[in-house]
Amino acid sequence: MAIREYEKVTRLSRYLDITREIRDHWPEKEKPERRGEEQRLWFRGQRRWDWRLSPRLYREPYKGADENEIRLEFQSQGVQLIAGRLPTGKAEKWDWYFLMQHHGVPTRLLDWTENPLVGLFFAVEAENDDGDSAVWVLDPWWLNEKLRLGITGPMLPDYSESHSYLPELEDAFFGKKVRRSLPAAIEPPHVDRRVAAQQSRFLVFGTTQDLTKSKPVKGRGARLARIRIPQSARRSLKFELDDCGVNFASVYPDLEGLALHILFRWKRAP
Repeated sequence: MAIREYEKVTRLSRYLDITREIRDHWPEKEKPERRGEEQRLWFRGQRRWDWRLSPRLYREPYKGADENEIRLEFQSQGVQLIAGRLPTGKAEKWDWYFLMQHHGVPTRLLDWTENPLVGLFFAVEAENDDGDSAVWVLDPWWLNEKLRLGITGPMLPDYSESHSYLPELEDAFFGKKVRRSLPAAIEPPHVDRRVAAQQSRFLVFGTTQDLTKSKPVKGRGARLARIRIPQSARRSLKFELDDCGVNFASVYPDLEGLALHILFRWKRAP
């Protein structure tokens, strides 16, 4: 497996040094003409070092679940529960799909973020889990280049290329299946405040169920890395992140997030 691995990161400064080192090791093929067009890396924090990169729909106990039935049930019953704007327009099915993922419904999406500090926060969020945590780092431009879809960079929901990953419900019930193998990087609209606050990005999976077992990742030049965060460093890293303004209240900008932040601030260390 050609995954770059970095061991036992216990300080925020070291973590940021590693993210810069990875960026230098994976240079952009073409320098952007203006600021804001950089090929940003994506980060995914996981509570366990040994967890792979599979979306919830492909994990136990959801293997074998009927995705189309899940989509239908969520959309038909979720209309009355949406407090904001209802999904509409050309990318309506994707807006619903992103909402499903955001609320914990099993989908073929896997969450990432453009913010390395947010990625680290998700890795250290649960202090009491056994074992070390991990932050995965991915170059989404490299991954989508491997798809040979004729696009540059992450897809957008209204791209024609995205339709092959998520058929309309009517087509799905009439037998249209997802025939893409490799997962694709896709940028979501800000359908929810948390999506915006977390600078969320997604991989949408095809028939491949684990990115770490895909052919591009096993080959030379793979742009996927993993940083180990020791269990003993979780709490201290959370305080360092809090000093930088990355905490429960900023990552979850609602009353639940505020309550979690207050609990963290006032809870005594074990």
